[in-house]
Amino acid sequence: MNKSTLKNLTHAHAWLGLIISGVLMIVFVCGSLSFFRYNIVQWDSQYHAPAPLAGEVASVATILDNISAKNYNIPTHHNLLISLPTDEQPYYYTAFETETDDGHHQDHQLNFDANTGEQLAVNTEQFYLSDMLYMLHISLLLPYGTEIVGVITLLFFVMVLSGICMVLKKLVSHFYQYRLKRNKDTYLDGHTLIGISSLPFTFIFALTGVMFNLSILLQAGFGFAVFKGDIPALIKTAGFFDLPHVEASGNSISHNSVDIIVQKVRADYPEHKIVVVNLYGAGDENGVAEIRLQKHHDLIPTTHVTYALKDAAKLADYNAIEAPTAATYTTLSSLHFGEFGGITLKFVYFILGLGCCYLILSGNLIWLEKRENNRQQSKRGLAFVKAMTLALSTGTLIAVACSFVGTRFAPLSWPRTELLPTLFFCAIGISLIHALFNSIKHQAIRRAMVQQLVCAAILFAICPLYDFIQIVSGYTPYAYLQLDVFLVNAALLLTALFCFSLGKYQHATRPNATEESLTMSRSVS
Repeated sequence: MNKSTLKNLTHAHAWLGLIISGVLMIVFVCGSLSFFRYNIVQWDSQYHAPAPLAGEVASVATILDNISAKNYNIPTHHNLLISLPTDEQPYYYTAFETETDDGHHQDHQLNFDANTGEQLAVNTEQFYLSDMLYMLHISLLLPYGTEIVGVITLLFFVMVLSGICMVLKKLVSHFYQYRLKRNKDTYLDGHTLIGISSLPFTFIFALTGVMFNLSILLQAGFGFAVFKGDIPALIKTAGFFDLPHVEASGNSISHNSVDIIVQKVRADYPEHKIVVVNLYGAGDENGVAEIRLQKHHDLIPTTHVTYALKDAAKLADYNAIEAPTAATYTTLSSLHFGEFGGITLKFVYFILGLGCCYLILSGNLIWLEKRENNRQQSKRGLAFVKAMTLALSTGTLIAVACSFVGTRFAPLSWPRTELLPTLFFCAIGISLIHALFNSIKHQAIRRAMVQQLVCAAILFAICPLYDFIQIVSGYTPYAYLQLDVFLVNAALLLTALFCFSLGKYQHATRPNATEESLTMSRSVS
């Protein structure tokens, strides 16, 4: 690759990185924590959690009878989802959608006591933190956010490829180079070292991120170009699971048929775990039960089995491995979410996610250090870019940490769906104001970064410290929650250590102007 092409590629890589760094930081921080999505729900609810399973578990029919007694208007073509009690989730969880007289739909999530079948006062909507982090990861909680994240992920994929091309010539000879005495060289070496080391991780996440967030555009393109707009035909040809279609007969049927189906599934699939029971046309003679099964640690873990409610006859079973397109999609999905490797893989993914956060921070610092020494650069424009970069990088860490603190200490009566997003975006706004006040002077922005990183480290450590004090004071979480509480607190402490270590390094580093100029001259040449 000639010098002109390499220079253009380097400029494109730098500008793309700067433009998308804010969104990427939110995606990676929230996505890294979302590897523990289920664990965060358990951690969030530990002080209000139901007691462990004890005695005989109420039947699924009992739960359905209690839902039916409330006369919810659930359309026949909509599903009623039931998650069965387990040692890790000692209650029934149900989710369904009702339709009002004016055609509007309303979501419901209800929990029921595993032994009595009575509805519990506390439901998962009061523990919104996990869902908020995941929604920030995939859509930023913005209109058309999914498409925005998809485009950003596509640009990130281009950055990964351009980064490989930039370092390919010296990949082997300079792989372990890490110059600690020269500030910008340290950023550059760390950026290169972590970027190459985490390449399989970043590559698969860039690829699958585009696949998930822009899949609707791909479906539309193929659907109209090949299938003349028949999207169901496209899905069927690709081999994806086709949801049951039910036409109501008007004749009611006992809910006991669901219990018979669950017993048959447990006998026929002893190596699988029943994840959920999906009912279409619940209580109707033409209704269908879809049982979703999972086999632990498989790349394609899910099997769908459908039964007729009328006579408990098996209608079909489905596993994505039978269709190449669906199997590829499901395999990539398992790789993206780390669902097949257990806790160990989730922590490996989590640490690699923090490494990507360092990639973003170090890339921005390299760009800013270079621009600060450019006399033709507008000082006001650079000050604003500094502030925005800081607010959307270290400010994101503060915002996520504030969300954990808010969900732990705010009264349970406060609606989390309103509180946590407000807290998150206000924290980013305050970080931006703080950065703006410190962005005019060369050294002040570095000091502001240190302050924000230390603030984030303290905030991330508050919840684990509080839980530790509670345990020392005599509180003990239920046994089924202890692993989840430990995992989440360990992840928070690791993030706090990451923020503190980076802040400490920034505080200890004082760039020398002459050395910086020589370093940048060498890097440009």
